[in-house]
Amino acid sequence: MERRAFLQLLIKGFVVSSFTGMYPAVSWGKTAFDYSIEGQNFIQKGAYEKAIESLQKAIEIDPESDWAYGLLGRSYRSLNKEAEAVEAFRKALRLNPEDVYSRMMIEMMTQKPIPGLKKKEQPLSPLEIAAKDEERRMLKFLQSDEGLTYQVKRVVIDAGHGGFDSGAVGYNGLQEKDVTLDLARMLHQRLAYHGKIKSFLTRTADYYIPLSDRTAVANQYQADLFVSIHVNASKNRDASGSETYYCSEKASNKEAARVASFENAVLKYDKPFKRKSDYIDIEEILFQFEQRLNWNESGTYAAKFQKRFEQRLPLQGRGVNSANFFVLRRAKMPSILLEVGFISNPSDEVKLRQKAFREKVADSIFWGLL
Repeated sequence: MERRAFLQLLIKGFVVSSFTGMYPAVSWGKTAFDYSIEGQNFIQKGAYEKAIESLQKAIEIDPESDWAYGLLGRSYRSLNKEAEAVEAFRKALRLNPEDVYSRMMIEMMTQKPIPGLKKKEQPLSPLEIAAKDEERRMLKFLQSDEGLTYQVKRVVIDAGHGGFDSGAVGYNGLQEKDVTLDLARMLHQRLAYHGKIKSFLTRTADYYIPLSDRTAVANQYQADLFVSIHVNASKNRDASGSETYYCSEKASNKEAARVASFENAVLKYDKPFKRKSDYIDIEEILFQFEQRLNWNESGTYAAKFQKRFEQRLPLQGRGVNSANFFVLRRAKMPSILLEVGFISNPSDEVKLRQKAFREKVADSIFWGLL
């Protein structure tokens, strides 16, 4: 049995009774797993100094814990200690080369603009003028119905929730965070095998990422499309099916507003951004203009995606809606959010537990993207 799995069994109490019967005098101290969980809880509360203390103890016990190093990096970053944060994320990446989040954070914090670099304006050459004309023709093509699917060459896949944020929980205990992670991995594998669309994951294991950081991953990788995967829930246990959402200031209906409110609830754990007083942010003004274009494009893409998605989806299609989803707001590209099934529906929950059913759902998303 692996050490981490053994520690988890100890925590859950599955083997403690047998061990204490054999060795009643033994006193069990905190494990690396205990300190890592404690550190994650401190991060959740904003107590980053205490989180660092707990995580350093976890690393002393288990120097091979990429999870502890990743959490340590997040704590240092929240305290604006970028050098320490980069070092922690690098150690996490060495231990787990597939840790996309740590790789993204390293790139974000180490990439600095070159000060004082100005480009002299020169008149366009005939070749450059021809290139501009070609660019305009290509843009017109991409904005047409014929060119919509051509645009998606790089996609960032976001597995909703994670870590302490379980998301919706089914009657029999199935957690949304586990389903979304499995679906995201399956979709990532299919795209990698197909080879025509390059994909990246916002999280590769069971840990929490703030909503704003998820979008930052998509922006960092300059994706053509951002897809956030979720599982719906409702007080009406008969509700079933799947739908596609895109971002808008006002919800398309009350149900869409309810879904967005639930998905945005985790914002209370995100660190608020404080803007300087009397500061005019030109980049933000330009982004807001670009944002509206991306939202319009997202609506068009969502409609076409849902039509293809439903052709193979082993669930009822519930169409396309829009609402103010924070995880989509800051994306600098078209973005959609999928609500795949209802974990509150006993039948859907049973299906979503099955690997074969999840494979069919992943196939349907893959087909919709292509």
